[in-house]
Amino acid sequence: MGAINKFDLDGRVALVTGTSLNGMGGASAMVLAEAGAMVFLVDQSEENVKKVAEKIKSARGTVEYYVCDVSVEENCKAAVEACVSIFGRLDIMVLTAGIPGTFEPGNYDVVFDTENWRRINGVNLDGVWFMVKYGYAECAKGGVGSIIMTGSTASLKCAGSGAYTATKGAVRTLTHFFCKEFGALGIRVNTIYPGLTVTEMTHPFADSEPVRQRYKEVCPLGRVGMPEDIAMGVLYLASDASSYVTGQQLVIDGGMQFV
Repeated sequence: MGAINKFDLDGRVALVTGTSLNGMGGASAMVLAEAGAMVFLVDQSEENVKKVAEKIKSARGTVEYYVCDVSVEENCKAAVEACVSIFGRLDIMVLTAGIPGTFEPGNYDVVFDTENWRRINGVNLDGVWFMVKYGYAECAKGGVGSIIMTGSTASLKCAGSGAYTATKGAVRTLTHFFCKEFGALGIRVNTIYPGLTVTEMTHPFADSEPVRQRYKEVCPLGRVGMPEDIAMGVLYLASDASSYVTGQQLVIDGGMQFV
């Protein structure tokens, strides 16, 4: 197999959560479809999945979608079952669904808001756990299973809210845990660590002129990230190009972890 062919995902099925058009999940879904994968979108917004599905279809890709809240276990089970029912298999899981919650430094009523804590944990951590719980066995069947979770450099620097940072830190340890559990099944498990990236969740802050100017001055690569930057890392980890890579954290932040 040639080097370029190792990125060919023809015949494989990828389930992607958190698929807004201008987000990491949406960009990842479109790149995976371009590489030949049949893509199954999962998002709580029907508007989001429809927009991404239309883009994939317009590029002659194969796509279906399922609308649900991934913080509910039964929804994750149903989504995996629907994916397998439609496409007959599941090889790749890209778990990007996440929320930042609310955060006001020094405002301890917000810092210790129990409902905020539970909601962030429900989406960012429970949603990952449930999807893996119901999807790993399917990923094992084809011998090319790849589970890609989404961490954050916030968990490396304790930036953002305590709840958000805690969930992303937990995802890091789950990467190692699932790596050891699933290696014998032929499933690779890795995590993408995005730096500040312009998405629907971070806009307009990340796309503001002050932030862009700051990154031009202090970021080694001189800019903030874009969803496509993250999607290319996802493609690598989903493909045979990374067939000996598991349990790893791929940081995609323009070098900001060293600043």
